[in-house]
Amino acid sequence: MMKSLRVAFFVGVALVALFGPRRAGAQSDASLRRWPSVSFRDAVSRANELIVAMEYDAARAELEKADPNDPAVVLAKARLALHEENCDLAVTLLGRAEPVQDDETRLLAEVARGCARVTAATISETDEVNGIVLRYQDEADRALGPLITDTVLKARASISQDLGVEWQKPTRVTIVRDLFSLSAMTGLPYASAQTTGTVAVAKWGRVTILSPRASAHGFALRDTLAHELTHLAISMQSRDRAPLWLHEGIARRQEARWREPGPFDDKPSVESVVLRGMELKLDLPLDKLGPSIAMLPSAKAAMVAFAEVTSFVRMLVDSSPPGTLAKLLVALRDAKTADDALRRVSGETLAQWDAKWRAQLAKRPREALSPLLGFGGEPPGSADARERARLAELLFGRGHPGEALTQLDKVQPDLLADPSLRHLRARVLERANAKKQAEALLEDPKQWIASFGPCWAVRGRLAREAGDEDKATASFEEAVAYDPLGFESACERAPGDEVAQNTRSDFGGALCDAARARNEPDIGQD
Repeated sequence: MMKSLRVAFFVGVALVALFGPRRAGAQSDASLRRWPSVSFRDAVSRANELIVAMEYDAARAELEKADPNDPAVVLAKARLALHEENCDLAVTLLGRAEPVQDDETRLLAEVARGCARVTAATISETDEVNGIVLRYQDEADRALGPLITDTVLKARASISQDLGVEWQKPTRVTIVRDLFSLSAMTGLPYASAQTTGTVAVAKWGRVTILSPRASAHGFALRDTLAHELTHLAISMQSRDRAPLWLHEGIARRQEARWREPGPFDDKPSVESVVLRGMELKLDLPLDKLGPSIAMLPSAKAAMVAFAEVTSFVRMLVDSSPPGTLAKLLVALRDAKTADDALRRVSGETLAQWDAKWRAQLAKRPREALSPLLGFGGEPPGSADARERARLAELLFGRGHPGEALTQLDKVQPDLLADPSLRHLRARVLERANAKKQAEALLEDPKQWIASFGPCWAVRGRLAREAGDEDKATASFEEAVAYDPLGFESACERAPGDEVAQNTRSDFGGALCDAARARNEPDIGQD
């Protein structure tokens, strides 16, 4: 249980773009040598930059000026097809191109083939009014459509306001069923996705995101979407010239700005994670994070890296005039380096800002991190707690809540910071008609180590029974945000209870129907 929680916590924050930035329109030396003229080269370079900016019609117009048989033109057309999710066309075009040995072209061909396989039998929905295209690998995920659309609209508005981005439409979101498909669609190595807990990637002009049904209790779907949309916006606005630390730092900042603040937005504080990471030698210089946080060697290393960039960008924004981030992204378009752009906008280099940030960190008092985060080995009593929790689940599932509670009473109280364990205890108390105790257990979410959809759902259910509709509504909103296809979240009922025909969710009964169709066993009945 404790191990699974640490993974769940990390998934809540590990929302990453696949690769670090590269100069838009840059080509390999091999590709450049095959261009027959400067005019062709300029047209292809402009087209590639327009593709990054998601100005696809303008990119097409540039490519019409070049020799259609030139290999570099074919590659650019394949890249454009991939961005427009016409993966079969990309495969065909790359099949016509002469063999090229550079890594970029090999990656492009690999992703095109993977995309073609994954999208071969997908369902696509186009919202012309709002400029959104949703693609589902699994038809059962179509129930997520209204939730995803609502999130995209709110996140785009927030990102535009903060970063000065004028969105090119449509915004494409593809929901895949497993990590194999996520890897195939994006080029992210499967092993890296497993290691760091990656659930979404912003690449090739779209967001590719894992279905919440791929994990037992979902993940922060809405914040994940906002994070990944920010990556797309940064690439558009900077022409893909933003360094990785800026990409991830801004994306982490924006992932919660589309909504009202929540109790887990800075828990644990990113500074406390950075300081602990420094003690354990897990930190890296901001400009040495590698090609992607998703490709760091461990989930803990990725968690520290995310904390570093989040803390640094927060300090940069707080210490600068309003609009600095928006100006910096635009300055990156024609600056020789990211450091030049930062100096132009702020008057100081990355090294100078880094020194300020580290000086501020040094003054912060050390905050104790919960051992459940996994930075100090397994917490005492964890093994015993897992055994007792499993026995309590089996007793609960067989109709013995009193005996289940006896087992849970022997678990160390500090381990109840694990929300999965807290949810189990709340369900047992609820079944044992000790609802006041269950309410008290879930009253203060800040006592949980991380957000957890089922905890919010029980909290909402108990609040509704107590007549507190405002608390119930707010709790179910959080439950759906983190576990949209969980029965308790989507149907606002305990498993086994009669389900109303119409859920009170803002997103209608489709989520509840999809949750019921999963037919997931209740606690102890697996």
